[in-house]
Amino acid sequence: MGLFRDKIQRLAALRKVWIGTFALAAAALVSSSMPAAALPSFARQTGQPCAACHTAFPELTPFGRRFKLNGYTLFGTDKSASAPHVAMMLMPTFTHTGVAQDAPPAPHTKTNDNIILQQASLFYGGQIFGKLGAFVQATYDRATGRTLLDNTDIRYADNTKLFGQDLLYGFDFNNSPTVQDVWTTTPAWGFPEAAPTLAPQFAPPGTLIEGGLSGKVASVGFYTFWNDMAYFELSGYQMLSKGQERLLGEPDSATSDGMKGVSPYWRIAFEPDWGPNSWEIGTFGMDARIHPMRVSTFGSDHYTDIGFDTQYQYNGDKNSFTVRASDIFERQHLASTFGQGGSSNLNNTLRSFKLVGSWVYDHTYSLSAEYFDVAGSSDAGLYSGNSLVNSPNGRGMILDAAYLPFSHGGPKLWPWANARIGISYTHFLQVYGGTTNFDGNGHSAKGNDVTFLYSWIAF
Repeated sequence: MGLFRDKIQRLAALRKVWIGTFALAAAALVSSSMPAAALPSFARQTGQPCAACHTAFPELTPFGRRFKLNGYTLFGTDKSASAPHVAMMLMPTFTHTGVAQDAPPAPHTKTNDNIILQQASLFYGGQIFGKLGAFVQATYDRATGRTLLDNTDIRYADNTKLFGQDLLYGFDFNNSPTVQDVWTTTPAWGFPEAAPTLAPQFAPPGTLIEGGLSGKVASVGFYTFWNDMAYFELSGYQMLSKGQERLLGEPDSATSDGMKGVSPYWRIAFEPDWGPNSWEIGTFGMDARIHPMRVSTFGSDHYTDIGFDTQYQYNGDKNSFTVRASDIFERQHLASTFGQGGSSNLNNTLRSFKLVGSWVYDHTYSLSAEYFDVAGSSDAGLYSGNSLVNSPNGRGMILDAAYLPFSHGGPKLWPWANARIGISYTHFLQVYGGTTNFDGNGHSAKGNDVTFLYSWIAF
């Protein structure tokens, strides 16, 4: 009876979140043929429909990539283009794990089946003046209970000629490595586009470039895009001070790491286009020296991340297909961590591989799948708390299905609204080197699986 009662309660919870999700979307579904875009302020500025810049947002089309590279400054003829370039986003979600977590993942949540407003964001998106534009996001994060400066990308871009071909060049300022990138093969905009913040309880470790510095750094960089095909970028990142982190809402500023000097970031990519097809192949990477907990007595930890990526995209009138892959290899020389007794090895490696395929029909229905594989050196100091074999290794799959009702026209009530309503399922094949009892405390990879329902609403 208890098991039956649990199943009934879970079905009731699922029913509630679906009713709430579709109610939010339905409230905006008023007949109209006016255009919408992923960020409503971009829609007002450009007068373009979502489908011009996105296959299924936030994944970009070739036109969307060039809009970003040109500094978010393209204007259309719509009279509303002069409206303030601000927008808001809400993300109500439901999160279920295969087995209840050991403790509630955040204050005022349960160990399983959580319905929350995962985040609320305020954006500035569009031209600032002249050839200067920006994408700036401030977010309330329910998991940490903090409001913080989220993804920020400010650009100045212009055009000239080089060897008789068009050359786009620009300067970029951002707060997270790869947030400036226009291909969704790099970490900041990679799949899954919507991810739970309350689960899973155990997740494979990531390389430094995969979010380890997000919101904690500031950069300035220079980029070029020659002959509408060859992209080159060189940027330098500097860690924010504790005071700056606190000011910007970073929740772990009291125990945050420091950085020695300026860390270089590079990006090289080639994207030939023919008809509705485009193919990108490239490399990106970063070299950083980190002071754990800002302790410099033992020197610094040296991380070198080198990534390779590729993406093929077909954009037809009704069907869009994208296949993308990335492989990031990280070398770690952990002089400081080893000296402080935090690792058993002085040198480690970590590798992160992802392969994603997606199909979008009529810019309205999206199906995506990802295979991910994380592997690296065994280290008792780093991983023994989660792994019986001291391993970071993890593998799994993610499936996502989404409905995007406003790709071809927003509601009459607010013609620049946008929404993505979806469900994703993450299945772990391996966690920290094991499948069953991987940590010695009875946890299994399958019990770590996550079912995630979300409604991503921008207006």
